[in-house]
Amino acid sequence: MPFFAAIWFTVVVGWLIHVAVDKHPDRKTKHRVVELALLWIMVVGAGIWGILGGLSHIGPTSGDTAEQIGYTQSMFQWEVGWGDIAVAVLAIGCAWRRLRGTWLTAAVTALAISFWGDAWGHFNQWVFHDNHAPANVWALPSDILMPLLAIILLVMYRRGAPAQSFEQAAAVTTRP
Repeated sequence: MPFFAAIWFTVVVGWLIHVAVDKHPDRKTKHRVVELALLWIMVVGAGIWGILGGLSHIGPTSGDTAEQIGYTQSMFQWEVGWGDIAVAVLAIGCAWRRLRGTWLTAAVTALAISFWGDAWGHFNQWVFHDNHAPANVWALPSDILMPLLAIILLVMYRRGAPAQSFEQAAAVTTRP
């Protein structure tokens, strides 16, 4: 539970501080506040914390991680760790404005597929296999809420953005 609480604490507090000290010309507008919330969820929540979670599956403490989830260590844990890291790197890429227009949808889609798939697995382990291990049960709120919030914020962000900004973003990243 501390791992998942730390994710949400970091994301929410970081976002609130960022909104308070933001010097962007559009600061305090609804679109900017939504953009910052989306970026904190993706870059920090799914990104930085995703890399830490992935490393916990493949690093020297992978046995402890497996035990906390109620599993035994196996090659599948190695694969899950690298999958987590792949989604995390995609999410961190959204920090760069040049990539943001094209990467956000891909990153949010990858996050939803990965986390909701994880949620289904944790739910099945909990309900059908009586796996009440803390990291199995406490993964569920984050696995469900993080992609859901990211999707809602992405839709709000896209609807609130001037149409011209996406055309400009495409022009910057497209080569003749």
